[in-house]
Amino acid sequence: MARVKLRVFYELIDVLGAHEVEAEAETVGDLLDQIVKRYGERARRAILDPKNEIHEHLLVYVNNRHIRKEEYSRTKLSDGDLVMILPPVGGGH
Repeated sequence: MARVKLRVFYELIDVLGAHEVEAEAETVGDLLDQIVKRYGERARRAILDPKNEIHEHLLVYVNNRHIRKEEYSRTKLSDGDLVMILPPVGGGH
């Protein structure tokens, strides 16, 4: 298992109780599963849609590289990786 930092924004800060937490996981998919299990129903609603898939509007990055939904289960994590879950970017004219 890799020890990683998970950085979240907006609603997920309230769910996790912090902007950044440490976690251990093998893959991005494992990490998301652990977050839902560790933080309960609020985390599940914030991260997963009714089909139990990550919400389309959330973006996941590992070390500043965007990870597509179909890559979650095969994207291996390494000690020290930074995983970010970002809300959609919007605004502007």
